[in-house]
Amino acid sequence: MIRKLLFLFFFVSTISYSQVFINELDSDTPSVDDREFIELKSTTPNFSLDGYVLVLFNGTGTLANLSYYVIDLDGLTTDINGIATIGNKLLSPVPDKLLPDNIFQNGPDGVGLYLGSSSDFPNNSMATTNNLIDAIVYGTNDSDATSLMTLLGVTVQLNESGAGPSTANSIQRKNDGTYEIKPPT
Repeated sequence: MIRKLLFLFFFVSTISYSQVFINELDSDTPSVDDREFIELKSTTPNFSLDGYVLVLFNGTGTLANLSYYVIDLDGLTTDINGIATIGNKLLSPVPDKLLPDNIFQNGPDGVGLYLGSSSDFPNNSMATTNNLIDAIVYGTNDSDATSLMTLLGVTVQLNESGAGPSTANSIQRKNDGTYEIKPPT
């Protein structure tokens, strides 16, 4: 009986817990940045993103380490492949959630995926690891935003220009959890 209960506990725990992470980011696109996107991936398909929020952070200047845009993910669910895309209306296929054009700064800046809501991150909120699920700090041949990296617990700043022009590439997560730079998927 105890073995059956233990098996049931592990089975239910596995089903009810799913990791979600930043899978791809394209912050710099040709022209007026009207094809920017961020793609999230869950380890299980059809995963609800209720209770999650994406927060965009400045990496330099007088507003360094402060939020400049928040995207509430309530109502979104990843698809059968565990993917949810947030981006501009000119993307194909159409994103699951639309964003205004030219919303992602080209860097050095950062994105944090948090448990929480948009009200937890009013404009100019300081970057933090509290309730942080995943984060990336990125740039386009910029100096590292070391302070933002520290605040988000990130050790590497990703360079969207690292394999050619940033307008032709995106930052993509590999299966081993590291990132590579190549044309958007």
